Amino acid sequence: MKEARLRPEDIPADLCTHIFYAFAGIGGLTLQAKHPNDLNIYQGEQPLYPRIMKLKEKNPDLKILISCGGWGNSGEFDSIASSESSRETFSKNAITFCRQHGFDGVDLDWEFPSSNHRENFGLLTRTMHRAFKKEAKKAKKDRLLISLAVAAGEVLVKQGYDVPVLCHYVDLINVMTYDLYGSWTNKIGHHSALFHRRGEKGLERDLNTNSSMYNWVKAGGPRDRLIIGIPGYGRAFIASGGDPLKAYGEPGGVSSISSPYLGESGLLAFYEICKKELSEGFKRYWHKEHEISISFKDGTWIGYDDPESVRNKCEYVKREGFGGAMIWALDMDDFSGKFCQKNRKKRLKRFPLVNAMKQVFEYDEITTQITTLPIQTTTFSNGSILLDEEIQTLLDQMFEEASSSSLSSSLSQFYSFLLIIFIILTT
Repeated sequence: MKEARLRPEDIPADLCTHIFYAFAGIGGLTLQAKHPNDLNIYQGEQPLYPRIMKLKEKNPDLKILISCGGWGNSGEFDSIASSESSRETFSKNAITFCRQHGFDGVDLDWEFPSSNHRENFGLLTRTMHRAFKKEAKKAKKDRLLISLAVAAGEVLVKQGYDVPVLCHYVDLINVMTYDLYGSWTNKIGHHSALFHRRGEKGLERDLNTNSSMYNWVKAGGPRDRLIIGIPGYGRAFIASGGDPLKAYGEPGGVSSISSPYLGESGLLAFYEICKKELSEGFKRYWHKEHEISISFKDGTWIGYDDPESVRNKCEYVKREGFGGAMIWALDMDDFSGKFCQKNRKKRLKRFPLVNAMKQVFEYDEITTQITTLPIQTTTFSNGSILLDEEIQTLLDQMFEEASSSSLSSSLSQFYSFLLIIFIILTT
């Protein structure tokens, strides 16, 4: 449906700090354009890669990374990480792919590494980092970035990720703090609550964003490199009672409510939920302990994020000192502004979820001190940062061997909060 299709031209260039394009394919230790429209004219549409890169002409500070892997498509990571030879070949090919198409780095979405993969995954990031650093020095370009999309649960974190090693070599760790409840839980619960609620015990007490982020902190992850995940969609259940706030923990199957846009029962984009609340009689509720939204009508219970819950999560990021927030995915936000606005006569407000994130992060002015060197920095509305050139050179030298995030390629990682969006631009 055309109204549910997001085009590169629909995205304001200053909407965020990073865009992750999902997904590239992997074959023969090489990243590959996956969709017919990525590099070719398809059904009358011009290729997507060049169109998304045009955003950087308007905002040179914007970083665009290519994501690979994802749910159901992570099988190739085992062979990629299995030997030094395969790791080196993949790293070399990734450099070629990124430079050829204009990407600023690679996002590894391995869902999910097991204990058998733990060591090799760390070695893969080390090989990639060294190869990217060497290529950047030789080509006199900014180093390509390395990002990870990672599990939130404590068991998966402990068994699959050597956190200190990974954090030594990667720039960003996007924690997927969503899908914590679903058909697999057999109980009603919000899939991306911020905090736990009274009465939750055992594993259920940890099925929230706060606990998920601290799984990574306790494992050794530096806060300023950890990014919380915010879903642009809701998950629906069938509740037996009439009070949605009392339905938590009850047995409940996934609702058969149909999504004409996403094509999956029980899964609705944010803009679809807006439509249901404005024109189909669904009512919005707020859970104070979880700090999250629920939409409810006639036994259909939908847990989702709206601008209020998004602002709360971003304020949480600031309080706790995390690196920023990302949304999966941009095309699930109300990018047209036609679904979530009551008064259509007023100017349409596009991307309400992402703009709620931006509202919290955008105007911070931060003074940072490293050792005895005071550094005054100013964050502008587009996320760029003004830094003295001599100080920049010194900082680059200080952080080079520590393998911290490259200031020369992404200054805002140390001095402001990141706002990352994942996009799926397919026909």
